Amino acid sequence: MSKLVAELPAQLISSKTATSQAAPLHHNIRIDYLDNLRALAMLLGVYLHAALAYADPAQSIWLATDTQSRVWIDVSIWWIHLFRMGLFFLLAGYFAKMVYARRGLAGFLASRALRIIGPFVLFYPLLLVAMTLVIVFSLSYQVNPQGLMGYIAAAEKSSTDNDASPPGTMHLWFLYYLLWFTLASVIVARLNWFGTLKKRWHPLVSISLPLLLVPPLVVAGNPIPAPESFIPTWWPFVFYGWFYVAGWRLWGNESLLERLSTYRWQLFVVSAALFIPYYCLLPQMDLSAITTSLPRVNTETLIVSILGAYLSVSWIMVALVFGKRWLNYRSGLLRIVADSSYWVYLVHLPIVIFLQTLLIPLSWPAEIKLFLTVLFTVLPCWASYLVFVRYTPLGWLLHGKRTFP
Repeated sequence: MSKLVAELPAQLISSKTATSQAAPLHHNIRIDYLDNLRALAMLLGVYLHAALAYADPAQSIWLATDTQSRVWIDVSIWWIHLFRMGLFFLLAGYFAKMVYARRGLAGFLASRALRIIGPFVLFYPLLLVAMTLVIVFSLSYQVNPQGLMGYIAAAEKSSTDNDASPPGTMHLWFLYYLLWFTLASVIVARLNWFGTLKKRWHPLVSISLPLLLVPPLVVAGNPIPAPESFIPTWWPFVFYGWFYVAGWRLWGNESLLERLSTYRWQLFVVSAALFIPYYCLLPQMDLSAITTSLPRVNTETLIVSILGAYLSVSWIMVALVFGKRWLNYRSGLLRIVADSSYWVYLVHLPIVIFLQTLLIPLSWPAEIKLFLTVLFTVLPCWASYLVFVRYTPLGWLLHGKRTFP
């Protein structure tokens, strides 16, 4: 298995000829397991945001801090957080390369502008208003807001208009950095840097590649935060760019997943075992963790960053090989779930926070509140997608035209 892992990145840096020969195989073919995997990752995102209200102790950094909490929920969200966004960037790189190979440079840029810039420009002001209204409601609804909402309430009382911080990208930071990666990928593809790098490759380099993720983890902190500022910073380019490039190079080299699938259970067991010390070493999540400008660097920080780097890679590999094994089929329901994932990503967060706020006064168990929050977030999102999005110009913007069954 170690030999295979060492060979993977070297083979991903394949020649232009190999990629061009593989291109016809992908023409007009929907890759079901990747579509389904992307949809599942989006649903995990809804769960993660819903679970943050009940995750002891991480709930203190969330907008809606509930009175009920569970440690197992905290474990689950940081496990998901390890690989979910990296997986999204990897899939984004994969499908970006597919579009680039199909349509050329001009078609690629036009497609990315439509799918990335269009939704960002359209939804950002709407979501900014929605999030503002939800926060105002939450502040007025809660008698004694806790966590991040309590921090906002205290800041509102003590600050002036001049102290207000500029709005960030919210959860649309994914699209924001994806736009930067799109521009960078065009330059890299035109210069064919990967073909040059392949000639000087050594298997030991493959094993050490995840170490490139350690510096951004040390600087950004563990668990890695969301880079929501409009002012780009370097660490998301290194951390998430790593996965975007891996996805870009995976296109045309999918046979690597077949070989890796032989060791899927060993990979799963090792990843699960290493997650235990990683979680135990995570720093205490409280408001000081998100208000401190620079993280404290020490031996423990370095160890958890190294574990986080390798675990992010290994769990994404687990997701890919198990997804190819179990999700590689097509059904009408899964097609709709996959198609709706973009819409769910865009609109779910205000709904989640609104529902979490409504449930705070109730003494129900955290598991019931979490289930209801996820259920009544996903169902309205799917219903609104089917009625207002799927067969409308909005749906054409998000995923292209769809015809009635």
